[in-house]
Formats: sequence, C-alpha cells, structure tokens
Amino acid sequence: MKRIAVVATEKEYADFLMNHVAKYMNRYAQFVSYSIAEIEKAGLIEEDFVLLSAFNIFQQVRQKISEASEIIVLSLSLSKRQMEPLKEIPSGTKALLVNFDNRSCMHTITCMYDAGIRDLELVPYYGEGDYDHDIDVAITPNEAHLVPAGITKVYNVGESSVDMNSLYNIADKLGVYEEFAAREANEARKEYYYINSSMDKLMGDKASMTDKLNTLIKLMNEGIIITDSTGRIYLSNEKAQKLLAERSKVLQGFHIEEVLPELDVNSTKERLAKTPGANLIVSAVEIRSGDEMAGHIITVTDFEEAEEKQHGMRAKLNEASHAARYHFEDILGESDAIRRAIADARQIAASEAAVMIIGESGTGKEMFAQSIHNASARRKYNFVAVNCAAIPENLLESEMFGYEEGSFTGAKKGGKMGFFELAHRGTIFLDEIGEMPLQLQSKLLRVLEERKVMRVGGSRNIDVDVRIISATNKNLFQLVERGEFREDLYYRLNVLPLSIPPLRERREDVLPIFYSLAERMNSNMQLSPESGDILIHYAWRGNVRELRNVVEFLGSKGKKYIEAEDLPPLKYGQKENRGGNAGGEASTIIDKFILNEGREIELYYAVLRQLRQSLEQSERYGRQKLLDKVNSSGGVYTEGEVRKALTKLSSYGFIRSPKGRGGSVINHEGIRLLEVIETFRERGILR
Repeated sequence: MKRIAVVATEKEYADFLMNHVAKYMNRYAQFVSYSIAEIEKAGLIEEDFVLLSAFNIFQQVRQKISEASEIIVLSLSLSKRQMEPLKEIPSGTKALLVNFDNRSCMHTITCMYDAGIRDLELVPYYGEGDYDHDIDVAITPNEAHLVPAGITKVYNVGESSVDMNSLYNIADKLGVYEEFAAREANEARKEYYYINSSMDKLMGDKASMTDKLNTLIKLMNEGIIITDSTGRIYLSNEKAQKLLAERSKVLQGFHIEEVLPELDVNSTKERLAKTPGANLIVSAVEIRSGDEMAGHIITVTDFEEAEEKQHGMRAKLNEASHAARYHFEDILGESDAIRRAIADARQIAASEAAVMIIGESGTGKEMFAQSIHNASARRKYNFVAVNCAAIPENLLESEMFGYEEGSFTGAKKGGKMGFFELAHRGTIFLDEIGEMPLQLQSKLLRVLEERKVMRVGGSRNIDVDVRIISATNKNLFQLVERGEFREDLYYRLNVLPLSIPPLRERREDVLPIFYSLAERMNSNMQLSPESGDILIHYAWRGNVRELRNVVEFLGSKGKKYIEAEDLPPLKYGQKENRGGNAGGEASTIIDKFILNEGREIELYYAVLRQLRQSLEQSERYGRQKLLDKVNSSGGVYTEGEVRKALTKLSSYGFIRSPKGRGGSVINHEGIRLLEVIETFRERGILR
C-alpha cells in the first residue's frame, strides 16, 4: 500500500488536513502527518507522496523530501458545513472578508462565490488600515484576531480544507480513480465542493482538450504556464519547469504569485525575474471565456537565450554575415616571432579590454582579431568588421551608428541599425582606425564612455555592449602629435596593444606558408632551390597577403615544378644579399598591384581598356557610361564592382578620379599597367 505524508506549518493543521483526506482515501493508502518543526528534526521524508498546501511550506521542506517522493499540491476550500452559516446573512449585506493577505482574501471570496453565496458585498481586509465603519459584519477563515474591534458580528468559518479536486487528483496519482469515483466520491461530494475553476469550465469535461493543450505547449520554445481564474497553476510545459527549477521543482497547484512574485498578471508588460541559474523575462495575458476571465497564460523566457537568438537576427536584418571564421590554429608560421604574437593574443582574448593590433598591410590583423573573438567569452555573438578607409566619409557615421527613417535623402524605410548595434554582446573590429575622420572619433569616444549609441536622426539612446578591436598600419601616436587623431581616443583604444611581425622578420616561415597555402588551393607545386631562395630573400612589402597572391599566380599556371623564370615580377624586385642588406632593383608599383589585386585582374583589365579608349577618343566616361561600355564588351559586372575598381586604380595612381561627374581619366602609369596585363594575357599567365 502506498504511503502518503501530509505537511503543514503546525501539527494540528496537518492532522486536520490528513483526517479530511484519509476519511475517504484510507482504503487506498497509509497516512502520516508532519509539522515543519518535526521535519526539521527528522531525516528525509520518504513516503511515496507528500501533500502540502502552500509554496512557503514547500520552500521550507524541499531539502528534506526524498527524490523518489512525488509532491502533490492540495487545493483548499471551505466545506459545505462551513458555508452553511453564511446563508443566514441577509442578501445585499456589506461585510469584511478578513484574511492575512489579499490573495487569501480573494481565494476565500472565490470559494464562496462558487458555493453559490453571491449576493453579499464583500470587502477584503488584512488586519491593518482603515475601513468603512458602517460595516458591522465580518467573515473570516480562522483569522478572527485580525477582525477590527468595532465589528459586532463575526462569522468564523474555520480553516480551509481540501476540496474535491484534490481528492480526485490523489485518487488519480494512486491509480484508483475509477474505484474512488464509484464508491467514495459520492459521499465526499456531500461534504466538499467541487470547485470548478474557469479553466475547468473552459475545457469542459473532455480530457482530450487538456491533452491537446498539453501537447501544444510542450512544442513551444518558450516556457508556458497556464493558470486558472484564482491564479493557481493549471498546466506548465517542460521548458517552464526547467527555467523555474531553482525556485520550485513543482509548479502545478501552486499560486503563480508564489512562484513568480515579480509578475503582475493584470499587466501585459514584461518583468524581469532573477533566479540563481538565469535571468528570466516573464509576462502574462488573460484567457477569457465569454465575459469571464478564465485564467492567464504566462510566458517565461531565458534572457540569455533571447539575446543569442536576437544577435543572429540582427545580422539577417542587415542582410550580411558577421561571423568570425578564423581561429589561432589557422595562423600559419612556426617562427618565434609569430608564436610570441599568438601567445600574447591568447592572453588578450581572456580580457574584455580594448585591443589595438599594429602591423603592416597583409600581416593578418583581421585574422588575429577574429581569432581573439573566437577565443573570448563573446564568441557566440557577432563579429562585425568595419574598414574605416573603405566606406565614404559621408556614409561612415550612418553605417557605424545606424539611422532612423527619413533622417536623410535615400534613407531606407524603417531606418537601419548600425555596426555597433549589430555587434551587441560581440566584437566590433575597426580596421584602419587611423583613417577615421576627427568628427567621428568624437562620437566613437562617447560610445566607448557611455556604452550607448544614438542613430543618425534619432532621439533615443540604445544600450550596446561591445568589445572593440582596432587595427592600424600607421603610427597613431604620430597622428596624435599632428592633431589628426584624438589623444583621449588613442588611449581608450590602445589598452592592450598587439604587434604582428612582418614576413621579412620571420623568413623561416616563408616556405612553410607557401606550401600550406598551395595545399589549401589543392596544388602540389614544388619550388626549385633557386625559386625558393628568391622567395625567402624577397622583401615582402605586402607580407602574407602578397605571398598568397604569388601562390595563386603560380597555381594558375598549372605547373608542378616552379623554376625561377616562372615567378611573377617579384624576381626583379627588392632582394637581400647574403649579408642581409637590402639590394637590387626596387619593386615597381605595377608589380605590387598585380600581386595584390591579381585575383580581380580581369575587372581592372576591362575598366582600363575602356578608359584608354575614352582617352583616345577625347571623351570622359561617367561611371554609368563606363559600366555600360565594360558590359557591352563582354563584361558582367555591377556598378559596385566598377566603383571599387576605380577606387583601387586611383589609390595606386593609375587613373585620376576628379570629384563630381567629370569621369575618370587614365594616365601614363595606367597605360603601362594595361600594357603589362595585355602582355601577360598573351603569354597565358593571367588567363
């Protein structure tokens, strides 16, 4: 036979509840009662079931209940015998309903209402404060000591007992529901009310409705709790039980205000509930059945989980991917210099402070930045890379901080979030920070200090939590001394400096990197001793990026064994003699351009051809006309690609791009570059 323990604050009330249940259930189980004091002195409660009536009791004894025991929360009501004296009160009488708090008052009022006592005007009273002194009648469930002295007639209906709901629930747990319903239930109904909550009425007597609702809320990602009209928890899904496990491993049967005191069920506003395991967002909406309030649906969301989902949606809304692909294991090289840099970067990753990465162009500053992000506590969130030199100055502010709808001509409907909002909880990488305009530097400094951004055209501050990693190939301190970079911003960004060594200072890495890159490109090239010697002693002004371009260049030739004459123009460039001093002819700007930009050489070739044609015809092609000419000659390029090509060609000095609508003009160096590309194409090198 199953064993059932009944727990209450005082032994007398525990016995009272036990006797009421055992009167109809003693054929099916053995009963024992405990007070809180008895449990504190005893060991574990090991009965099969533990009956208790209040959340505060559960909190006091939870550590003493065996894991094998199942907890059943009793629903309490007044018996028909207790209610009988109230029927003699004249209809329309105004009476105080006295109990120790508002929730208890409302519970007693609900019990009376369900028992058919609906023609009294009941005023809740908790033993403190003023009241309408014209009232001379009070009703209380054994809390007579709280009744004001001026009340002449007091109806003490006594302690609440179990209702039929609880008896049916216990019978169901014991597996004797049908037997109990056929034999004892009819007798119990003569003494106890079956308090139908509005939720029961809404569901009707169809168990399948409850089963369907249970199935539905189990499928939901959020924690879901459903309460009845009195606030008692009717159903909850596994997610809600997991999120609230630190407060109670049992939800069903407890009042929602006991489990979530932070929640206001009369408001739809979200509230924050803190537990030892998580910060929760909770909110409630009413369930209505006709004109009656039948209960509430409570949603419980893990704040951290919501943030993780949101950060992915930020990137999707911006139609861009903001993920860090690289890890420290991806950084090539075994020299002491690069190993020290990686070791320093690993230590930096554990910090939250701002990082300044200093290194020449092509040394892998962004790879280091991504690796730091992926080794940090922010790795689950966005890594947003911003090239401060690549975005036009007039657009940089709106891209960095976002803008509101209508803030300027061409602003997207609905506005747009900026890079800082996209990087919330993650990392923002500001490459070429030395190119940031002074005006924007001031706004960046304010964001760093206040951890808030305001969109262009906006009026509200948006909280952001980002780690900043900046990078530069310039001497920022010299820019500070010249007044081109704010000194206060410099010190805010340069908290953790990280220096990346150039390739010429770690020549032992050149050939290992070459072969690693070749392997990644599915090429099994082999360098001759002479060609390997040339690569080792080359100055590598473009560093690893330039070396990668050489590998791609050689891979395009399809040769397995690389001789010195197969190398691109760098074999004529700067080369060190055996004594280690630099010597040889200086590398030309054309060689550098082909090596650095060789992957898109067909685009540059198409643009340069049209610009040479426009020069020969004494014409000026605007950007749109140039795009049309390029594509009519066999190209399939976008306006953005042509604009990028013009920007690159201009930065290397091959064309002049005047402001306004004058059109770009090829110069002598640009014609030389075009001739070199044409020669290479004829030889099949750049095809």
